[in-house]
Amino acid sequence: MWKKMKWLSIAIVGLVVILVASQFWTHGTSGRKLNNVTPVSVVNQINVSLNKPKADSDAVNIPTTDTALLPVKTVPYKSYYRNKVIVLMYHEVTPEQIDSGTVLSSKFKRQLALMKAYGFKYITMKQYTDFILKGTPVPDNAVLMTFDDGYESFYQYAYPILKENNIPATMFLIANTVSNPKHPGIPKVSWEQIADMHKNGIDFYNHTFDSHVIVPVNASHSVKRPTLQGPIYLDQLKRKETIDEFKARVKKDLSQAQTLIKEKLGNDMDVLAFPYGSFSKTTLDVCKELGIQITFTVKPGINKKGQLNGFRVNAGGDKNNPDALIQLMKNGVPEPKVKKTRSPFDLMNEGPVGTFLKILPKQPDRYQKHEHPSGKDDIVIRLKGKSDSFERKNGADAA
Repeated sequence: MWKKMKWLSIAIVGLVVILVASQFWTHGTSGRKLNNVTPVSVVNQINVSLNKPKADSDAVNIPTTDTALLPVKTVPYKSYYRNKVIVLMYHEVTPEQIDSGTVLSSKFKRQLALMKAYGFKYITMKQYTDFILKGTPVPDNAVLMTFDDGYESFYQYAYPILKENNIPATMFLIANTVSNPKHPGIPKVSWEQIADMHKNGIDFYNHTFDSHVIVPVNASHSVKRPTLQGPIYLDQLKRKETIDEFKARVKKDLSQAQTLIKEKLGNDMDVLAFPYGSFSKTTLDVCKELGIQITFTVKPGINKKGQLNGFRVNAGGDKNNPDALIQLMKNGVPEPKVKKTRSPFDLMNEGPVGTFLKILPKQPDRYQKHEHPSGKDDIVIRLKGKSDSFERKNGADAA
């Protein structure tokens, strides 16, 4: 009996020791940490691998669910890529999480701090266009910051942070929404605010005059597309647009935006970001006619000389992890791997349209459409950028 009590006591004491030790392992003491190794819980939060060199305890070993609170430590300079540019895409930067498309100000600040610590260099849109069109040199680790839609919150929250850090950036405006409070949707900036920001390193370019919408393309309204992707259904005429009508509509919209922005800001070049990243060969032909040589999609990737239809990396959203973003940038933003068709049986799951697209020669990136995530066809495109639902508050803005 005595022996049983002895072993039971030892077991209880051992359990208490294990529990106390685990608390020290995860949280440390109020002064110093028990160890210099990042706990597994924190590793999962900040995507740090255990097989990497140990970091200083005051730089990494801070249990938190918000990586924005972690200190940033400057590292020795390294060239991660050269003769290339990473373009980052944002929509709203706000102190509080308004919707899934916004990025917290704290996370945005950490992104900038990490980019500075790892030696990324910001460039202007002028530098970017000269690089793409002429091959004019850009710094190693070059980054272009872009913001879509012209939200008023940019002036309130993102702009002061950029100005404080002397970071140039570009905003793409839906021209008809500027200084137009009656326009449906999330509040946008005014021309007065734009003039103030333009004097301090922020450039402004075309995001259409008023074509940032998704509309029906058939009589039943069961299928919808962004208006720049192709002909839309005309309810009053009870038919679909012809290609010539589609082209004329797009040309009128983009030229209106060009004229207004040039009139207000005196821009000497034309740049366009496609709403929702959606376009077609006809759209690109219109851009060429209007002298718009540089355009942007929402497709992730890194840009080299001659990449006229630029890739962009979505750096916003509530799921954004600043540390993971920097790791992606350090890797040069590799393009997603495309699953290769290994046998005819692989095509059985694609459907007839998907099968046809699979066996066609791959189009150049300049003329590549955005396909549905399932690969079936491009009738319903994947909406990337601000929000998958593209609706918030009293409007319908996204990408």
